Amino acid sequence: MGIDAKSIPIFMLRGFQQMASLAVPLAVCAALCGQTPLIGNLPSYTAASIVNAATNRPGPIGANGLASLYGKNLAFVTRAIGPDDLRGDVLPTALAGTGLRISIGSISVPILFVSPSQVNFLVPPTLRAGRHKLLLTLDSRTGPEVDIDVAEVSPGAFQLDANYIIATHADGRLVVPAAPARSGDIVIVYAVGLGQTVPRMVNLIVPRAPAQIERLGQFRVLLNDSAIPGSAIFYVGLAPGFAGLYQINLRLPEELPPNPELRIAIGEFVSPEGLRLHTQPAGLP
Repeated sequence: MGIDAKSIPIFMLRGFQQMASLAVPLAVCAALCGQTPLIGNLPSYTAASIVNAATNRPGPIGANGLASLYGKNLAFVTRAIGPDDLRGDVLPTALAGTGLRISIGSISVPILFVSPSQVNFLVPPTLRAGRHKLLLTLDSRTGPEVDIDVAEVSPGAFQLDANYIIATHADGRLVVPAAPARSGDIVIVYAVGLGQTVPRMVNLIVPRAPAQIERLGQFRVLLNDSAIPGSAIFYVGLAPGFAGLYQINLRLPEELPPNPELRIAIGEFVSPEGLRLHTQPAGLP
């Protein structure tokens, strides 16, 4: 099915900067962003401070997944990827003027956002599942080599706040208390960690066309632990124009509970519990 700009939230249409720092909690940003590392101090981080960029939780990062690395002395500037950093549709493995690189094993990975306390990066889609060594280098300063677990899939929905996921209506409006989703509505949920696609992703590029996920037959959306029928899920795949971002287009059931917990599952891998969708069941004004 075709996907046009209306299926992407307004805040994402503003460019890579918002996408790069999307999962940063406001409190964390207020406390940490803009700090400048002291000259001579080495980058400092741990394996536990590398998290899923959507859920902000540690654990395996899916191939073609977005990750955030938190720490100290990670960069001298705060900068996000922009259109001028791309060569065609190829993602850069270093942002000009930052002096920062991240490698997983022997592979340099695309960097989307840097600051003294946070770096967002993309796990390459062809990276094999398993444990790998991650290393951050800032000019001649090298951080610790730490382990990162990569999985074929590691589903996670982007969060609007601590309790609710990001979703939009079919016309692009955010699903919020003032504009909740209703019974039978089509909504779009934004996620990471849904794995390889058909056709397969083989390069570090920004996708420009829809591509369904490879493990579509194992995919489920759960509302209060009840699976939405597969016939109500119209598209699960890459969000064109955004590296590492997936979208799920679905129709909500007629029997819709208020503010149900929404989880994404691929086989035995399920997104974290406790996140809900703003809804208003049928019959309510």
